Amino acid sequence: MSAKNKKNDDVKKLQSEVKQDASAEVLSSEKSETVSSKKVIYAEIDDEVTAIFDKLKVISGKHIYIVVPQRAILFQSIVNLKILKRKAEDGDKKIYLITNDPNGVHLAQKIGIPVYDKADEEGRTKLFSTETTDERLRITPLKASVNEIEENTPTRLNERKISISEVLQNKKERKILDVMKIESSEKQKAKKEKSKFVIVSPNRHALIGLISVSLIILLVIVYIALPGATIYLTPSASVLEKSVNITLADFQKNKSELDTKSSHMIASYPVDTKFTKSIVHTATGKKLSERGKNASGKLTIINTTNNAWPLVATTRFQTNDGIVFRIPGAANVPSATANGPGKIEVYVVADQIDAYGSISGERGNIAPSKFFLPGLKESSRSLIYGESSAPMTGGITDYISFITEEDIEAAKSRLNDELIKSAVSELKMAIEKKGELSSSKATYTLLEGEKAIKIGEVEMNVPPDLKNKEISEFTVNGSISVSGVYYDRDEMLEILKNELLLKKSPQKELLRINEDSTSYRIFDWNETTGKIKVTANIKGIEQYEIDQDKESGERLTDKIKEHIAGQDIETAKQYIQNLPEINKVEIESWPAWSPTIPSIQDNIDFEVRDAAKAN
Repeated sequence: MSAKNKKNDDVKKLQSEVKQDASAEVLSSEKSETVSSKKVIYAEIDDEVTAIFDKLKVISGKHIYIVVPQRAILFQSIVNLKILKRKAEDGDKKIYLITNDPNGVHLAQKIGIPVYDKADEEGRTKLFSTETTDERLRITPLKASVNEIEENTPTRLNERKISISEVLQNKKERKILDVMKIESSEKQKAKKEKSKFVIVSPNRHALIGLISVSLIILLVIVYIALPGATIYLTPSASVLEKSVNITLADFQKNKSELDTKSSHMIASYPVDTKFTKSIVHTATGKKLSERGKNASGKLTIINTTNNAWPLVATTRFQTNDGIVFRIPGAANVPSATANGPGKIEVYVVADQIDAYGSISGERGNIAPSKFFLPGLKESSRSLIYGESSAPMTGGITDYISFITEEDIEAAKSRLNDELIKSAVSELKMAIEKKGELSSSKATYTLLEGEKAIKIGEVEMNVPPDLKNKEISEFTVNGSISVSGVYYDRDEMLEILKNELLLKKSPQKELLRINEDSTSYRIFDWNETTGKIKVTANIKGIEQYEIDQDKESGERLTDKIKEHIAGQDIETAKQYIQNLPEINKVEIESWPAWSPTIPSIQDNIDFEVRDAAKAN
């Protein structure tokens, strides 16, 4: 096929494609929109980011359109666009790009900057200049993917309607130009293929040197233009405490005064109840049953003194384990002689209860042991003692429990304490329930303190025949009357909070109010008037206000920026730490290895942390 015939086929193919796309071309054109020129700024091809941002700052609107020509410095790096976007957002502005630079469209789309195109009256895209007399610009959104850019952009619609034949003609002209571009590209590719065999390989050292220099230049640019720092400030905080005199006035007796909402006066209400409680107490008395037996046996009493030692009946001999044995009758232990200590053998029987209150029983069946006399002084126990040469036998553990006098008194004391404790608890629960059932869902609270709660005498019901009764446990019951005063806790808190706010320093903010720290002391109680005067206390935390949205906070952060810009991090940290408004400071720089604070103040950000959590 000749070149002429091939070209004719290409033209026919393009005409067919134009006819198919004509409808879509018209629809796409209808999506264009106009923008006021007051919202448009024009970038020069050699404008740096800072120059564009200076132009952007003088525009009052929030939506700014930036016309950027092809091959502009702005499109040399995605970092430039990121910086421009961030600076705009810091100024509460949103930017849009108007360009037909393929690389610019691609980079802008990657970081989420909308891109538009401008078209001439014939529908062909054109380059932009900084000179325009249009009061409004007509723009059309562009699309881009990560890997490719659409070369054909939608055309603007003229005020008059255009015919399909015009659209086809325009499309045909663009397609023919595309074919010509392809042919030109193929010729250039063939030319490169022919010449690649004569290209001399570059010097390796020169190439390495070039790459190294490029990297150094890039690092210098990054080091100068892109450093940032975030400074975390923890304001200085202190505990704020306030004491307020508050009157709790009986609602019925002081209704008229309460209705006038007298300052520092809240309503109080009397309450009383009678509470009954039963307890079960365990008997501690123990004795052997008919089956139980005490161990018995023989032991030798040894006297090391020069005098005879008489012992009365039931004299105790005790092991180190607490088992107690007694002699049934009296005994006289002879004195020591030249041949040795005086000795006498006696019969002994174990006690039912050992030295620690436990049943002896079979525990009394002990091996040969040494015994001391617990009735003697510690210093005399080595002078006279007992020893057994054979085991004690016959002990059987089988016992029954019984109630002692001590058990009854212990039960009474325990019931008394539990009645008082339970009565106050029940009174509090009843008061809380009153609040829940009220229309206002009040937080009613029992007034506590010296003489605030009046407790009557405990009335007990104890059976008279309990003593020595052979049972393991027994029941006693009793009742008690309790009365007091309650009030709405939220009303008291409201007074305390307001007073705390009044005490706060003007340069500080009230960070937190510790409601759990509330306490009070009763200093006057007039039962006739029904008024109770208390001194109530509350604590909170106040900190210096470093809100950048407020004048004081903005003034402080601007002051910090001016002093630390361009300084090394440690010097900056020391300066900030010495400010009275600051308790703690932490600095994070970007890049992480940067040793200094950015020289550009706009690259310094602040975050304020909770002083209460830091403490």
